[in-house]
Amino acid sequence: MQPTSSMKEEFLKKWQMGLQIYRPLIDNTSVSERRKAIKLSADVAMASLRRGTTCWSRALIQKTATEDNFLVRQMLAGIKAETLINKKLPKVMCHRKIVRRSKKILRRKSKSASEEIAAKARKLVKRKTQGLRNVVPGGEFMNNDVLLIQETLDYIVSLQTQVNVMRSIVDAAEVRIER
Repeated sequence: MQPTSSMKEEFLKKWQMGLQIYRPLIDNTSVSERRKAIKLSADVAMASLRRGTTCWSRALIQKTATEDNFLVRQMLAGIKAETLINKKLPKVMCHRKIVRRSKKILRRKSKSASEEIAAKARKLVKRKTQGLRNVVPGGEFMNNDVLLIQETLDYIVSLQTQVNVMRSIVDAAEVRIER
């Protein structure tokens, strides 16, 4: 799934708005502060494209709201900014009964080679899904693997949009420098 041109345009508008909000603050700052401001405004622009309809966008909005609440409120104007910023993410719950049952299952010895292979495959899948949960913003709150994969795909498309827009800007700047 490739990002659409309208998605790229909307991202660019939101990102420019974020950079304009930050401009007076970063003119006389270090390179690391500028990098942080560019990343923060790009993250908020990317999350605001989804208008809080995905878990990763809500998690990203909440994370950036704690770092710079003013920027988030300005960029989310007209998109229920207060409800997105103040919305609590679900807590990860774990029942003792489930933990005890899973420990008992792990203690049992596998009887056949096919069971061992299946157990190794389940362990590998579990490790990979945990890796996805760590990469996708808000992924640690997603208990459903199908939802996690859908959110991951949506997040990838948004990241592709962000990269494509940034590449276009770099290409335009290089052409301008060559002249």
